[in-house]
Amino acid sequence: MSVKFRPAFFAMAILAVPAGGLAAQEPATVAGAAKAINLETFPLMPGGVSKAPRRLANLGYSARSDTRGAFAFQKKTLEERGWKELPGGYQSDQACSGTFGKDGFTVSVSTSPAYGPGAAGLVDIRLANHGNVDVSKLPVPPGSKPLYTFPTTTAYVTEKTVKETSEAIRALLTAEGWEPYGHAGDSLFFKKNAVKLSAWPSVAPAQGGKTVIQLSTELMSVDLPAPPSLLTAAYADTTKALSLEVDMKSDALAAFYKEALGKAGWKATTDKPVKIDFRDMMIFRNDAKDIATLKMHEFEGRLRANIDQKTAAEFEEDIRLAAAEEAKRMADSAEYTKKAAEKAAKDRVKVAINVPAGAKDVERSKDKVEFKLAAGEAMAAVQAIHAALVKDGWKGKTPKFEPLAGTSTLGKKAGVSLVIVYVDTGLDDADVMISLFGADVEGAKAK
Repeated sequence: MSVKFRPAFFAMAILAVPAGGLAAQEPATVAGAAKAINLETFPLMPGGVSKAPRRLANLGYSARSDTRGAFAFQKKTLEERGWKELPGGYQSDQACSGTFGKDGFTVSVSTSPAYGPGAAGLVDIRLANHGNVDVSKLPVPPGSKPLYTFPTTTAYVTEKTVKETSEAIRALLTAEGWEPYGHAGDSLFFKKNAVKLSAWPSVAPAQGGKTVIQLSTELMSVDLPAPPSLLTAAYADTTKALSLEVDMKSDALAAFYKEALGKAGWKATTDKPVKIDFRDMMIFRNDAKDIATLKMHEFEGRLRANIDQKTAAEFEEDIRLAAAEEAKRMADSAEYTKKAAEKAAKDRVKVAINVPAGAKDVERSKDKVEFKLAAGEAMAAVQAIHAALVKDGWKGKTPKFEPLAGTSTLGKKAGVSLVIVYVDTGLDDADVMISLFGADVEGAKAK
């Protein structure tokens, strides 16, 4: 981690300007932050294109403009919503930056020329919500003296060593309810509700070798707790995921998340983790049908885990895109092999596909079979269909079938293949689709 300051900011820093009168208050929850501002729905400049999935706490996009014009658009849009620009801003033809405050929250804005192929005339725009914690009011070790304060960062200097300072910071913040949330080098991370706090004690040669403490915060788009026995952790807002290492077993970590997420209205879909490949997995859903996925595996005597959160719409879109990508890949391959088969003047293969008992909304066409099953029945049904086709001479790698969704690809000969795709969220009827390439469906009654 490194912090760079422009000369234009330095005089302001020495004066230790308060962040626009931001009041000390309980760190924001996700719901509370969304009421203040939701960058996922924040207006873009005309023609603006987001570079990554939009999130509650962060927004990055490109638009055709210059740095000053792009900054002016963000400033105007924020001010129309009651935000006030705070001291310490900077504007030039090369870059613009500033911070805005409202109801204790702070949002930073930066604009700079875009780089890369086709970037001429484009500007990169970034907005980040830093939450509602005034870092200048956080506890610091006794004897620490203020060095500078910006709306999003406060620094102190102390005679204590980095190690002594780190231990004191950890004790002071945990005493005020901040939960340890990993570290990176000497930087310590803490979390309270949906606000992540960074505390970085480091040796500063410019301060005569004394220790400088830098405090800053960022808002998290989702509130992903971490257990007390945390060894390492890394949160990424872009993916809304937390990667961690803990000194505990998978059942214990699953139990922790069942309790911690349960307080926020999440419910596990299984009593215990389910083994898939080399990982243990547990799924959580809430009333909004959002999904949180916990994956765990042992590595060199430690438990590595990843937990991410997706909205119901994001999850369904992931499944749709994966199925579409696989179908397109197979379609492209089938087109090539189909032409080869046509040149060989081979007869088309007739395929008998027996749908399982209880199948609903069965639809058959020349090259496709579709049907629905009760929730939780898709994986077993697809396994049975796959096994029957293999027994009938179809060849292909047997995939690792998973409860939520999956695909299976089989081939008969050159130019003849089929793809089975299923989606089974466990909440609604499961969908199964079998697409044929270079072959025809032969009618068959349900068993």
